[in-house]
Amino acid sequence: MNLCGKIRRNEVQTLRKSFSDFKKKNVDFTKPYTSMEELKSNPPYVDALITGSDQVWNMTTTPSMIPSRFLDFGNPNAIRFSFAASIENMQYSESQKKYAKEQLRKFKGVTLREKSACDFIESFTGLHTECILDPVFLFDKSEWAARAKKPRLEGPYILCYQVLSNKLMQKVVNKVKKETGLPVVSICNLPFKWIKSDYSFFDVSPEEFLGLYNNAACVVTTSFHGTAFGVLFNKKTYTIPRNISSNRICDLMNMLGLNDYVVKPNMDLPNSPIDWNRVNGVIEKERNRQIQYLHHMLG
Repeated sequence: MNLCGKIRRNEVQTLRKSFSDFKKKNVDFTKPYTSMEELKSNPPYVDALITGSDQVWNMTTTPSMIPSRFLDFGNPNAIRFSFAASIENMQYSESQKKYAKEQLRKFKGVTLREKSACDFIESFTGLHTECILDPVFLFDKSEWAARAKKPRLEGPYILCYQVLSNKLMQKVVNKVKKETGLPVVSICNLPFKWIKSDYSFFDVSPEEFLGLYNNAACVVTTSFHGTAFGVLFNKKTYTIPRNISSNRICDLMNMLGLNDYVVKPNMDLPNSPIDWNRVNGVIEKERNRQIQYLHHMLG
């Protein structure tokens, strides 16, 4: 543990326990697997294997476990499909393309989270793919709010959620604070502060995370899921992608007609009202497609 981690030891421990408790309460797990060898030699007995969401087909992330994310294990007769798989880094070698093509041909269906990822997979596999929303959108605002915990601070406030460092973050936060006069609340995913804020919380549980979003006046974030929850809770969300070609965030905001809220350097912040009925209508239509796809795969 680094120096910051030692200084905030109690908060870090509280954070870890809250996530552990949340998972135990809400998710049924198999036994843990620590290697592909173990997973292949003693796979769980299941009827279906599903892979999906954040960067599961990014070949640079935990390379030793790539076969698990392409469902290259277990009963060969089990149903296999992807649900909103994401890639981010679409720089496959020829051998990686060959492996992905071999594995995906075993799938009953292939859906991805970004249109750009669909185009990429289709380009070298010849398979039909579909673009669907991230699994977080399977729940609507009321369902997420029902799982929320009242946060330690009442709103309204500007909520900041930063996963990666970005020089624009502080500039945007300062602009929004100047325009609104509201205090700034920062959810810190690491034991140090990313930005200057009025309140910095280092031990936010999943339930309080939802509560903070629910009570916020608006959101500033560099995170895909920070953006997704802002939209789901119908908060004006200023999203700052790593770069303007960052497919995950830009594709989502484009689908929802919220391109103006993808923040670029030196741009004026948008102040026009958002038609949330229209945005929610798009999400509901896409949610129905998600559910229909799951029924088709598992039916």
